[in-house]
Amino acid sequence: MRKNVLLGVMIILGVWCLFYVGVKIDMWRLGYDMEELDSRRTVLRKQQEKLQVRLSELTDPQQIAQRAHKELKLIVPQEGQMVMISLDTNSFSDSNENSPAHLVQKFSNSFLGLP
Repeated sequence: MRKNVLLGVMIILGVWCLFYVGVKIDMWRLGYDMEELDSRRTVLRKQQEKLQVRLSELTDPQQIAQRAHKELKLIVPQEGQMVMISLDTNSFSDSNENSPAHLVQKFSNSFLGLP
């Protein structure tokens, strides 16, 4: 009887030790995973900050104007260089189908008709 009780206690103690060791191993593994995720989060935050700075640079109107002038040789139009075209259908004749005003009107009508 006493051997059976001792054997039972030993089995319960062994199972408890295995359970305890298993839980500790899982805790260590999860700790390493958390450290890895924290370092990855830090890297991603730095990358996000760099991308935010780059976005600010690319959307800055002065930067856009400088790049347009430097790379595309575009300049700001001077007064008299701009031509204003009226989209009023009564302001141009229907006889000239290829006039710029007529083409703009057709484009405008087709664009406004889109869903």
